[in-house]
Amino acid sequence: FKGSAREGAKAFPANVNVAAALGLAGIGADATELEVWADPHLDRNTHSIEVDADSAKFTLQIQNVQSENNPGTGKITALSVIACLRGMTAPMKIGS
Repeated sequence: FKGSAREGAKAFPANVNVAAALGLAGIGADATELEVWADPHLDRNTHSIEVDADSAKFTLQIQNVQSENNPGTGKITALSVIACLRGMTAPMKIGS
């Protein structure tokens, strides 16, 4: 699949949450470009993010290890939720 994050969210609602979040946080779901690839030889869910803005240009790649309890999601998801909850109750906040 190749299209906007909005189109991808409609076509693959269970698989493009990262692109949807980037679209909401960035230039919008319609302007955020998305490609979805299926490779049966990969053992990790890989996100390659490219940003080209007036202020900076960068590339980020994340290779998620699958959750043992839910192969449809990565281990990092549960860890991110825990970190978010801890941050909400922490007496001191570091960063934005």
